[in-house]
Amino acid sequence: MNWRARGAVCIVGCAVGGSPALLLRSALPDPQRNAGRRTFLHPTVISGAVMPQRVDAHAGAPQSVYSDHFLDSLALEGPAGFKLEVPPVHPILAATSLPGFGAEHAQLMRKLPQLQVIVALLRDGFHPDSPGGRVLLRGDGSAQLDYSMPDYLWDGARRAFLSMAEIQFAAGADTVLPMHEDAKPLASWGEAKAAIAALAMQPLHVRVASAHVMGGCAMGSEPRESVVDESGRHHHIANLSVHDGSLFPTSLGANPQLSIYAIAARLAAGLAASLGRPLRGTG
Repeated sequence: MNWRARGAVCIVGCAVGGSPALLLRSALPDPQRNAGRRTFLHPTVISGAVMPQRVDAHAGAPQSVYSDHFLDSLALEGPAGFKLEVPPVHPILAATSLPGFGAEHAQLMRKLPQLQVIVALLRDGFHPDSPGGRVLLRGDGSAQLDYSMPDYLWDGARRAFLSMAEIQFAAGADTVLPMHEDAKPLASWGEAKAAIAALAMQPLHVRVASAHVMGGCAMGSEPRESVVDESGRHHHIANLSVHDGSLFPTSLGANPQLSIYAIAARLAAGLAASLGRPLRGTG
């Protein structure tokens, strides 16, 4: 490590996208071109259901119900697992997510008080067929994420649609509507199985969302496969560390907020201790 950043210690904390983009713009040593690679999302598919009673999903504690059954029951090297969550259904969220236009869309919105929604967060990054995306630089130097859904994740999306529909019909739904451009309201579990099996799993057909972005400066012991080591220090720049969510070498399968807080606090405390300056309030 002959290179050094300016300053005794330099910490990068520009978040996912920002941190790898900063490293790329700085033209730091990166013989394997790892900066920006292994950037992961939780590709999320959505299923709506009209219940016979009011649900008022805009009220109460948001996302208070979830299930890890389809994460815990699947081996990491097997089919893509997914986490099921029940999100809040605010009017704007519903209006921008529901399919259709004009009168068709308005008819669905009139049923907002009866609308129940499940989302499935696909776990990415644990299988050779889910390598994640890559942060690149645009011509003006800003970050751009190149991320595509491989067949491995599309298979998980179809299974997630099926699982969500089965749960919603078991809960008494009158109709279930997968958030897919080609889907129509489905009146029974039997109809849903056949219809979902026939849906095209491809971009611009499936409505895929994600609120979680992770990786791009992957942590690992092997410089050939990662950007920083287990302490957050850059493999090729002795006094440069990264402390944010870009360190994750895979997705988490859950909201990464608390994990980002924890890893940043742990790495900051370790760096301070190595400099002989323990952080206040860490011990």
